[in-house]
Amino acid sequence: MGNSKGSRIRQSIDWVEAAADLAGNGLTMLRRLSEAVGTLTVVAGVAIVTMPTLRESTVQTVRSWFAADSFLSDSDTEGDSGSAAAPAARDTLAESTRWVHLEATEASVAQYLSRRYHVADEAVRPLVLAAREAGRESQLDPMLILAVMAVESSLNPFAESPVGAQGLMQVMTSIHATRFGAGGDPPNALEPVANIRMGSAILSDAIRRGGSLERGLQLYVGAGNLPDDGGYAARVLSELGRLKMAAHGNVAAALAAGAPQVRSDGKTAGSAAPGPGRSTTVTESASSS
Repeated sequence: MGNSKGSRIRQSIDWVEAAADLAGNGLTMLRRLSEAVGTLTVVAGVAIVTMPTLRESTVQTVRSWFAADSFLSDSDTEGDSGSAAAPAARDTLAESTRWVHLEATEASVAQYLSRRYHVADEAVRPLVLAAREAGRESQLDPMLILAVMAVESSLNPFAESPVGAQGLMQVMTSIHATRFGAGGDPPNALEPVANIRMGSAILSDAIRRGGSLERGLQLYVGAGNLPDDGGYAARVLSELGRLKMAAHGNVAAALAAGAPQVRSDGKTAGSAAPGPGRSTTVTESASSS
């Protein structure tokens, strides 16, 4: 009986020792895991800081989380504070435009356009980005798209000419209604990104049909059947040259090149902020933009 009791005691001691070993191994594994996590965190932090693309992607992802939380919060309180939702949405939009990522050349172009046409930089940056995307879709130089946009509307998304051309690129909505969908809904035509995309597609087609950039611009403005285009193509090409100058970092020089020139008779020639390109009715407007 004594031997049996001693055996049970030894067995209990063995179980206790086994449990202690297991606990010790578990603590060791946890310590090693925490060290590994700490190392990975440091490596990830260094990568985010030193790699601009990864840093921008991380910032945009985190911002989208907060934007989603803000949207859900606004939705929950919409019934109680509907009047406060609109200012909150405008604040979110204004904040998001400041985070539009542009290349260095594009940022210089945005600065030039902002100062030349007296439009807030936060409003110009998304337009430059939209021109980049539209240029990729239409196989056009984004600078050309911006030049046409500047001459046509002075970057006013709600501009409308006497002949019905609308938006940033002064698209003839009545002629190209199907391009905007929904029966050519005017609010959709005035939406900046949609207008830029459609205007760029029309411009690309005009250049293809015309066989050259100059002829394409004449078709775009609706002067294909006229003796001349009233200087439209020349204005666009001049603006294109200034945009390229700004893209190389010479923003001040580009602004100076576009400044009004005083003639010998004391009158001013040129304009620092030209108005919409379609100020008069043209015979080919129905077949261009």
